[in-house]
Parts: sequence; C-alpha cells; structure tokens
Amino acid sequence: MATISRAQLLHHPSAYFSRLPHSHSSFSINFRRRKFSDTPPLLCSSSSSSSSASTNPSIVGDLLNYLNESWTQFHATAEAKRQLIAAGFHLLNENDEWDLRPGGRYFFTRNMSCLVAFAVGEKYIVGNGFHVIAAHTDSPCLKLKPKSASSKSNYLMLNVQTYGGGLWHTWFDRDLSVAGRVIVRASDGSFLHKLVKVKRPLLRVPTLAIHLNRLSTYSLNNHFK
Repeated sequence: MATISRAQLLHHPSAYFSRLPHSHSSFSINFRRRKFSDTPPLLCSSSSSSSSASTNPSIVGDLLNYLNESWTQFHATAEAKRQLIAAGFHLLNENDEWDLRPGGRYFFTRNMSCLVAFAVGEKYIVGNGFHVIAAHTDSPCLKLKPKSASSKSNYLMLNVQTYGGGLWHTWFDRDLSVAGRVIVRASDGSFLHKLVKVKRPLLRVPTLAIHLNRLSTYSLNNHFK
C-alpha cells in the first residue's frame, strides 16, 4: 500500500499551547513503548468566579474539548464538522447549486483544512448586511520533510522544517508524537485521505550541551523583566 504523508510533530494536548522547538538537528525516536506523561489535558475549572462561566459552564468545557481533539488543522476541521452536523447544520458541496432558505444553517469544507459555516436569518432579505468571524485552524509546528527518515548511531531520526512562529524552546526534552493526514492508494487504484493521530510518545528533541551551542541567543533574564 503506497502512502504519501503530510504530517507534523506535536506533543500530547495539555496546558501548553506553543508548538515544537526550533532545531535544525534531527529528531531521535525512543523505541520504548510508554504512555504520555501525566500532564493532564486542558480542563475547565469548576471554581471560576466569572458570572458568565457560572451561568453556562459548558461553553468553556466544550471549547477545551474541541482544542484537545484539534491536534492539527485537519483534525480541527474534522472535529468542527462533526460538531456542526450534531448541531443541525447542513453540509454543502461547493460543486452543487445551493438552495439556501431563511433560518437555515449551513457549512462546507475545503482541502480538509478549511471550514466555512454560516446561518441565514429568519428575516434575511437579499441585500442585507452580514457579520463575519474568522480564525485559522493551523498552528506553529514542525512538519515532516519528504523522505525525512534517516539513521545515525542506532537511532532513527526525522528531518523537519519549522512552520509558523512558535516558542520552540518549550518543546525540548518532552514527549512528542506525530499527527496529520496521509493519502493512501487503495487496492482499486483510487486515493483516500486518512487522518493520523499517534497517541503515544515517539520522539524527543534533546537540549544540546552548552559547549555545542555557544552561539545560542536565548536569554533567561528576558523572562524576568
């Protein structure tokens, strides 16, 4: 079975939102099977003093549940699609002619990484204005390069490239895994898109010894100013 991968490295969803550390060196895979560290996923605190949170505490909880499922832009789009369908939204196809009605709620996706959802007001008249809220589904990360695997000193390593601007140093010396999308060729010759989410640690970026990184510009003092 032939596959084409479009995956990225990431850590298990936790209270840390920054993505992977910047490093031009390869990644070492730890072959020991073990679970992620005990860092819990994002949780909603029940002791919030906010009046809005106490009125509807499920809003924050639902948001954090969504973030915990959104390992990549592909997973974020898939989870949003699932929640919209459960909420009564109608999935549209960009290639079809749309039959939109007042009071209707609709959405469509593109490339498995973009989603547009909208609702038509009950009293909407053609020519009326509308409100737009926009956000991005992708986040800073390290993406796997084509033919990224290599080996050295009995370690299997992956070559990666940075994507976006992240606090890369926060990703050193912690459990990392892989998630993304792969394109698989089926037995009939057709191609299928599959989402991948490995829920166990596979890789780690070790911090370089100081004598190997004399030109580092990272300054701890900046964090205390």
